[in-house]
Amino acid sequence: MVMTALCSSLIGAVLGTRFRVHVLFPASALGLLIVAVTAALKGSTVWSAIAAELVCAASLQLGYLGGLLTFACMTAARAPSRRSQRSPVRT
Repeated sequence: MVMTALCSSLIGAVLGTRFRVHVLFPASALGLLIVAVTAALKGSTVWSAIAAELVCAASLQLGYLGGLLTFACMTAARAPSRRSQRSPVRT
């Protein structure tokens, strides 16, 4: 379950730096499908599979938020500061 959370949060962070929020719906669906198939192959219980799917979806969204905040900070760091520009002197 920890590995699922780490992988989906990293995938969410990458998606957050590159795409808009609409990409979360197909990514969540794909993640849920992968977790369901993996749980079925491992022979996990239904409740364990549901918990893993919830962890996957929540971690994906939290990772997306983290990637979005990282992108915003990187963009703000590249923007020219208004304080560094000299205002024209009027006489």
